[in-house]
Amino acid sequence: MKARERVGSAKTSDGTELELFEHDGHHEIVAAKRALMSSRQHNSEEELAQHVCEGLDPGALVLIGGLGLGFTLRTALDLLPEGGRAIQVELLDAVVEWNLGPAGAHSGDPLKDSRAKLIRGDVNKVLQRYRGVLHALMLDIDNGPAPMVDRQNQALYGRAGIRLVWEALRPGGRVAYWCSNEEPEFASALGRGGFEVTKHRSYARPRRKGTRHQIIVGRKV
Repeated sequence: MKARERVGSAKTSDGTELELFEHDGHHEIVAAKRALMSSRQHNSEEELAQHVCEGLDPGALVLIGGLGLGFTLRTALDLLPEGGRAIQVELLDAVVEWNLGPAGAHSGDPLKDSRAKLIRGDVNKVLQRYRGVLHALMLDIDNGPAPMVDRQNQALYGRAGIRLVWEALRPGGRVAYWCSNEEPEFASALGRGGFEVTKHRSYARPRRKGTRHQIIVGRKV
């Protein structure tokens, strides 16, 4: 059996080590020795996009915060209506390079799609450029409100972060948050922030298999 091989590494702003492993043609991103995402298990990343990108109007503009292994971006592109465009925001250069390399093939190299625009940077700062124009927003930043990779990511889930998201969306626009665990307090805060909230169970693999996650969806009201 082929050995698992580390093929890349990087550090976040607070010093957390991020590693890319390859095994039998598949890739896995690990943070602080804990599995973060894998090309073998990506159902919940795809469902993140499905909850907010289905049925969009022609010319819709969507934004994804957090690239991972590209499965959310791939699904968003597959669901885009005529004239639709997707903005992918990723803070870590290493994650972008991994996706532009062999790891990107698993999701069909979505960064190379002409409808996708890549912005390298902090999604909090990027959202300030898109006030009132986004039809859909997908946020797969860290593990959700309780960060595992970088403590600075927590700001996105506080009152100011929720307001920033609300201001970036068009009336009726939707945001989907990927969470590794159930987050009732955050869902309540999202409701207080001007969103109609729904919560969805999601699994790492199809047919309700693999690790269970939660996707929290908010519609701007």
